[in-house]
Amino acid sequence: MQNPVQDKEIVMDFPDAMRKILEGGKITKQEWANSKIYLEMRDGFLCLHRDGESNALMVSEGDMIGEDWVTVRDDN
Repeated sequence: MQNPVQDKEIVMDFPDAMRKILEGGKITKQEWANSKIYLEMRDGFLCLHRDGESNALMVSEGDMIGEDWVTVRDDN
């Protein structure tokens, strides 16, 4: 299985990850990297995409203090 994160990972904190999402990017946590789970904006909401479904995300404290966010490649 091809790794869905960028070839050269740039690890971000949550505010930087949110900036990428607002620019139209998809973000995942390093621990999710091979599971194709990611966050994106959809219809104005921050959504968690998993198993072909996208649901609004309730951001946790762990998400906000995490410093292990990476960008998902567009070719997935």
